[in-house]
Amino acid sequence: MARELPELQSISQFLFEVPLYEEILVSPELFNGFYSLEQGNPPVDGYCPMCHRESTFSVKRIHLSFKQHRDDVTTRHAPNEELMIVCARSDTHILRYFFRKTKNTVQKIGQFPSFADIANDEVSQYRKLMKGADANEFHKAIGLAAHGAGVGSFVYLRRVFERLIYNRFEEFKTAEGWKDADFYNVRMEEKIGLLKAHLPDFLIENRKVYSILSTGVHELDEKTCLQWFEVMKQSIVIMLEDDKKKKEELSRRSAFAQAIKDFGTAENKDKA
Repeated sequence: MARELPELQSISQFLFEVPLYEEILVSPELFNGFYSLEQGNPPVDGYCPMCHRESTFSVKRIHLSFKQHRDDVTTRHAPNEELMIVCARSDTHILRYFFRKTKNTVQKIGQFPSFADIANDEVSQYRKLMKGADANEFHKAIGLAAHGAGVGSFVYLRRVFERLIYNRFEEFKTAEGWKDADFYNVRMEEKIGLLKAHLPDFLIENRKVYSILSTGVHELDEKTCLQWFEVMKQSIVIMLEDDKKKKEELSRRSAFAQAIKDFGTAENKDKA
């Protein structure tokens, strides 16, 4: 039985989320969308590893035959295609892509900077919120996915996910009066439920994410794991983003309290 291929949802998804060698279906509308890039419309949104932030890209150079070949049922593969996009913030920030196509599929066969470099730069802001092992294994997961090792990437994502949940329990168990047995003797979905006051709402509402990670490690094939990799990665990023916001809020509160304290001290000195 032939494997059902995923369908591409947008050009940005293909450029910034789809890993190398993942074959993906492309609708006739998106074929036309690729071709229209040559005219500079529409722009493409994604992460710029040189700006280290989200940006908008326009096409600098394009060598495509999507328009010419999309109805050619006799051609299995057109020649390799090349696309170069440039960041709106600087014309020196250029991303290059190489890919192949069939009548209704497209497959990325190369890019620079690499998928792993872009993804790791995008999550680098969260590294300081992670312990050494978590940061290293998150990096490994992204690298494995970039090279088509879907199951291996899931192994590392699951380990990072588990430790983030465990660390959240250890952080709040004393304040909440929890016993270790209340947490460690139950399934992961129940662990997440126990921690619902200390986890992002998105994760509480989608707590089956861990079961998907576990299924990927034990049952899913490489391609299916790759298809789900970005969703699983984002589940971890959401937790890290939640931690980042909380630390920033605590820092603002601390700075505010110190400013009020310093004002009182300065006022007393003036009176003296």
